[in-house]
Amino acid sequence: MDTKEAVRLACKTKRAALRAEDCEQWTIALTREIVKLSQYKKAQKIMLYLAMPREANLDAVITQALQDGKDVYVPVCTDKTTMIAVRLHSLSDVTTGVLHIRIPNEPYDIINPSELDLVLVPGAGFDYRGGRMGMGNGYYDRFLSILRPEQFIGVCWNMQILSQEIPMEDYDVRMTQLITETGLLQCQ
Repeated sequence: MDTKEAVRLACKTKRAALRAEDCEQWTIALTREIVKLSQYKKAQKIMLYLAMPREANLDAVITQALQDGKDVYVPVCTDKTTMIAVRLHSLSDVTTGVLHIRIPNEPYDIINPSELDLVLVPGAGFDYRGGRMGMGNGYYDRFLSILRPEQFIGVCWNMQILSQEIPMEDYDVRMTQLITETGLLQCQ
């Protein structure tokens, strides 16, 4: 197993071992931190994600964004390499897609990624230099590659920020900022 895969496995294992009660408490703080961000306040078209178990959960942020009158989009993987941003009108208007990830019901209202004001990016782990460990298929790296770094922020639990650097390839997209339940972090 190469170093990158070993780090990915360690990140996923560490997240899977989290207690559900801790994740619920952290979600309250994470929601508070995100909705007070100037980037969130200014954004009209925002892309979030529908979290997997023990992943930094944004459901309350989605609910707040919808109440704030923002256009909310979430990712949908359409094939082995392509991810699109699909409008979400309600958390109750979802079904279970590939890998048991929640996705909006069809028909899809798709936005061009360049029209998004803010993208909140999940990861299995991050480092202090903005390195991101995804799930291994490169969907977000391809999606983010056409955006400006100020358009996206990595999202994770504080315990998912690694002290060692994540191995990065040329095509991997670095974050300039991370948001956790403890606040906003500027990457070095």
